[in-house]
Amino acid sequence: MTNISDRIAILIKEKGIRQSVRMISVKMKKQEKWDVKNLRGKRKNAIDKLLSREFDTVIIFENHFGFYNIMLQRPQHLTKKLADERTLVLYNSYYDVDYKNPSRITRVAGNCFVLDLYYYRNEILRQLRQKRADRYLMVYSTDTVPMSRIRQYQQEGFKILYEYVDDINPDLIAPGRLDMILERHESLIKDPATYVIATATRLYENVRKINPAAKAALISNGAECEKFPPDQKTGEKEYLSWLRPDSVKAGYYGAMASWVDYDLLKALADHPEIQIILIGIEHDASLQESGILEYKNVRFLGKRPYEELAGYAHFFDVCMIPFVVNDITESTSPVKLFEYMAMGKPVVATSLPECKKYELVKIADTKEDFVEDVLKLAEKGKSEEFQSRLMECARANDWKAKAAELKDFIKEGGMPDSVKKELKNER
Repeated sequence: MTNISDRIAILIKEKGIRQSVRMISVKMKKQEKWDVKNLRGKRKNAIDKLLSREFDTVIIFENHFGFYNIMLQRPQHLTKKLADERTLVLYNSYYDVDYKNPSRITRVAGNCFVLDLYYYRNEILRQLRQKRADRYLMVYSTDTVPMSRIRQYQQEGFKILYEYVDDINPDLIAPGRLDMILERHESLIKDPATYVIATATRLYENVRKINPAAKAALISNGAECEKFPPDQKTGEKEYLSWLRPDSVKAGYYGAMASWVDYDLLKALADHPEIQIILIGIEHDASLQESGILEYKNVRFLGKRPYEELAGYAHFFDVCMIPFVVNDITESTSPVKLFEYMAMGKPVVATSLPECKKYELVKIADTKEDFVEDVLKLAEKGKSEEFQSRLMECARANDWKAKAAELKDFIKEGGMPDSVKKELKNER
C-alpha cells in the first residue's frame, strides 16, 4: 500500500503540479463538507444573517480568479461600487488569501462580500427563492464559468450580466478553454435575456454583429480616484536615490507582457536624459527576453501594492501606455489611463482606440513621435491648469460613475440604443 506522499508524487507526475493542487483542494473541501458539522452550521448561520435584510437587488459574481489573488482591476472595483444600501453583491473566490477566518466569507466594503460559493451556493439559492429581490449573475467573458452553472442560475430566476472585457483571443485564453469560451460567448450574446456590457467600442461593435438586437451597453473602465491622490509619495530610499533630478522620468505600471512595445521603450531609453520606471507583474517572459533591462536608465521595480502605486507614480513626469497595436489592445480600455489622470499626470499612448477618445491624451503613431511627446509633455505636465483638467476627466470616469451607468442600464431593462434614440426623438 502506497503512503500519502507516494500517492501525491504519482498524482503530480500524471496531472502536473497545478492540476494536482486543484484536485487535492477539492478533495479537502469535500472532506470538510461532510465531516465538520460545526463549521457547516456556522456557515449556514452566516447566510441567514447575510440575507436577513430585504434587498432590492442581489448580484452574484461567479469567477475563478478570486479577489486579492490577482491585480485589482475592473471586477473588484465595479462590484464594490455596485453594492449599496439596497444592493447586495456576493463575489466568489476559491482562494485562501481572500479570507480572514475559516468561515470563508469576508466583507470587502459595505454590502459587498467575498465568499466561497463551493460552500455557500446552494444555501444562498435556496434562501433567495423566498425573497423578492431582483437577481443577477455576473459573468466575465474571459473566465471559464460553464454554461451548466449559468443555466443553474437562470433556472432560479437570475438574469445574466455578461461583462465583455477583452478580445477573446488565443494569446489571452488557454487553447483547451478557447472553444468553450467562444461557444458560451455567442450563446450569451444571442440570448435576448442577457445584459451585455462591453468595455470598448470594438467589443461593442462585435456584440452588434452577433446580435443587432442585443441588450448591450458600452461602459468603459474607470479609476478609484481617491486611491490616486496627486500628493502621495513613497519613501522607498533605493527608488528615490536612483531618480536623477535633471532627468525626464517616464513611468509605466501594469502587466509586463507581450503586448508591451519593448522596441518603443528601447527607443525611449536611447535618450540618456530620460529615465524609465517599470512597475508590475511579469505576465510572461517578454520582459526578460526584450533586452530593455540592459539599459542603465531603465529600472524595473517588480510588483508593488495597489495602495502604494500613486506614491511611486508621483515622481513620474510622464505616464505611458506603450502598447503594441493589435486585436487585444485595440479592444482594451486601460484602467491605468484613468488612474494616471486622477493623479494629474500627462499621458502618452500608442494609437489605441480607447485612448484616442480623450483629447488630453497624447497619441503617438511612431517611436519617434513617442519620444518627442514624452519630452514635450514633461514640461506641459507642470501646468496646474492642465493637471486640473486631467483630474476632472478622471473624476468623470470614477468607478462610482461606472457603477451608476450599469445600474441605469439594468433599470432601463437593457433598452437597445436604437430604441433610446427613437424615444428621445419623440420627446
